Amino acid sequence: MRIANLAQTLLIRNQTLETQARLQTVEQQIASGYKSQVFSGLGGEAKKLLDFDQAKSSLSTYVDSIVAAERRAKVMDAAMLQVSDIAKDLRADNIATFPYMNDTSVRQNVLTRAEEAIGTTISALNTQFEGRFLFSGYELATKPVDDTAADIIADAEAVLVANGFPVGTQPITPADIEAAVDEYLGIAPAGAATYYQSGSSDQVAVRIDANQELTYGVTADDDAFRTVLKGYLMTSLSVSRYDDLEGTAQGSFDTAYENARGFIEQGDDAVNGAVGQLGIQRQKMETTRLGHDSTIDILTQSISEIQDADVYEAITELQRLQVQLQGSYQVTAQLANLSLVNFI
Repeated sequence: MRIANLAQTLLIRNQTLETQARLQTVEQQIASGYKSQVFSGLGGEAKKLLDFDQAKSSLSTYVDSIVAAERRAKVMDAAMLQVSDIAKDLRADNIATFPYMNDTSVRQNVLTRAEEAIGTTISALNTQFEGRFLFSGYELATKPVDDTAADIIADAEAVLVANGFPVGTQPITPADIEAAVDEYLGIAPAGAATYYQSGSSDQVAVRIDANQELTYGVTADDDAFRTVLKGYLMTSLSVSRYDDLEGTAQGSFDTAYENARGFIEQGDDAVNGAVGQLGIQRQKMETTRLGHDSTIDILTQSISEIQDADVYEAITELQRLQVQLQGSYQVTAQLANLSLVNFI
C-alpha cells in the first residue's frame, strides 16, 4: 500500500463538499416542500412550469367570472319565474271575474289586483344582487324601473287622455285603449319603454374563455316584460273605462278585457321563453366551468410533479447523505493521521 497523496485528499474533500451541498438542498426540500427555491434549479422544466402556472391562473380567472355570472343568472331566473307566476295569477283572475264585471265591487277588486301585479313585477325587475341591478343591462347602478305601479297606470292613462279619450268620452274602443298602452310602452310606434330608466338594453357579457364571451340575461324593457305589462295596463284601463266602453257598443268591454287576458298569456309565454334561454346560457356556463376545472386539476398535478418535492423520498435521501457524509469525515480523518510509520 502507499500513503494517500494530495490528489486523493483533494478528491475526497470535493466529494464531501458536494455531499454537503446536496444535503443542504435536500434539507430545504423537506422544509419547503419544493424541489428548488429558484426556477434555475429546475433546469429545463422551469419554462414548462411557468407556462403551466400562467395557464392555470388564466383559467382560474375565467372560472371566477363564470361562477359570479352563474350566481347572478340564478337570481335573474328566480325573478323572472316570479313575473311568470304573477301573470298566471292575473290571467286566472281575469277568467274567474269575467262573468261578474258588471258588479262595481268586482271591478274595483280587479283594479286593485292589476295594480298589485304591476307593483310585484316592478319589484322583480328591480332585483339587485351583489351591488348591481340585474335587469339594467350595463348600467349596473341604475334602477331599471323607478316608478310605482300607480305612476305607471297614471302615465298610461295620461297617454289615453292625450289621445282624446278622457274619462266619460264616447265612443271609445278596445283598439283606442290598446293604442295608448302601446304608445306608453314603446311597442307601437316602436321606441323606448317610458318606464325604463336605464340607457342600456344590451345583455351583459362574461368572458368564459380566451376567445369566447357569453351574453346572458335580459333587461327590464325586454319585449316579454312589455307584453306582460301591456296586459296589466289594458286590464286596468279597460276596467276604469267600463261605462264608456259599454256606452259605445255593447260587448266592447268584454272584447277589451279578453284582449287584456290574451296579452297577459302572450307575455307569460315570452317570459317563460326568456327563462328557457337563460337556462341554456346557464348550462353553457356550467359546462365551460367544469371543463376549466378539469383542466386546472391536470395543470395542478403537472405543476406539482415539476416543483413539489417527494418528502418521503427526500427524507430517505437525507439519511443516505448523512451516512455518506459521516463516512467521508472518517476517511478524511484517517488520511490526515497516516504517516510512513504506519507502513514500516
